Amino acid sequence: MSALVLVADDDPFQLRLLQEVCEAAGHAVVTAADGLAVLDAIARTRPDLVLLDALMPSLDGLEVLRILKADPRLAVIPVILVTDEHDEDSRARGVALGADDYLARPVRVFELQQRVRNALRMRDAQSAAADATRRVREIDVIDPLTRAGTASQLFITLHYEHVRAVRYAHPLGVAVVRLANLGELAAAGGVDAADGALVQLVAGLRVCTRDIDQVFRASEDELALVMPETDAAGVAVVVGRLSEAERDGTLFPARRVPAPIIRIGVACYPEVAAASAQILLERAVLAAR
Repeated sequence: MSALVLVADDDPFQLRLLQEVCEAAGHAVVTAADGLAVLDAIARTRPDLVLLDALMPSLDGLEVLRILKADPRLAVIPVILVTDEHDEDSRARGVALGADDYLARPVRVFELQQRVRNALRMRDAQSAAADATRRVREIDVIDPLTRAGTASQLFITLHYEHVRAVRYAHPLGVAVVRLANLGELAAAGGVDAADGALVQLVAGLRVCTRDIDQVFRASEDELALVMPETDAAGVAVVVGRLSEAERDGTLFPARRVPAPIIRIGVACYPEVAAASAQILLERAVLAAR
C-alpha cells in the first residue's frame, strides 16, 4: 500500500526519523517544518496522509488540524497527530478536532508503520463506501442506459413543478415522446440497435430544449419531457424542432432498418386543468399512443 505521506515536525531529528520510517515502508514523503509549510505543501500536492506534530512554530499542529478538518475537500485526508508521551491535553484536543489517530514520542518504528497502514486502509474503505452509496443513489435517479432521469424521479419532479405552477399561476408543459417501433428495432437489429435509438432520442431531446427542461425515461419505450414556465405555444416550438430533426435525419443519424418512428403527446397547464401531476402526465401519455 504505497502512498504520499506529508511529515510535519519542527525538530530536524524527528522529521528525518519519521521520513525514513515512512520511506522504508514504501511511501513517498514530503516534509514540512512548521504549520504554514504544511498548508503550503497541501495546496501544492495533496497527500494521502499527514503525520502532524502537535506543537510547531508559526502555526501549531492543532490549528493546522482544525483548518484541514473544517474544509470538506481536505477533511478526508487522514491525520495522525504526533505528541510528546505525557501530553494528554494535546491528544484529547486533537481527537476532538478530528484527528484520525495519534502517536506518542518516542515513536516506535513498528507502531508508526502499523498506524499509517491502518489509517490508509480506513481511508480506502470509507472512499469505497462513499462510491458505492453514490452509485446506488445515481441508479435511483439516473437511467443507466440513456442517462435521463428515472421514472421515480419523473414523478417527484413533475409533482413539484405542478404544485409550483398552480400556486403561482405559471404555465407547465409536459411532452411524452414514444419510440413507437422499439420492438421492431430490437427484432431487426438486436437489443443494441433498440438501445442505441433510445440514447439518440434522448440526445435529440436535449438539443431541442432548454437547460431548465428535464428529460426522463418514463417507461421502456417512452421518454417524458418536463418544461417549467412553458405554455402550449412554447411546447409546440419544442415539438416542431423534434419533428424537423426526425424528418431531416439529424435525430437518428445512424441508419436503421426499419427507421425509428416516434409519437409525441403533450399536455399543458393551465390549458389542461389537471388536478394533479399524475393526471397531466396521463393526458400526455394518451396523446402519444
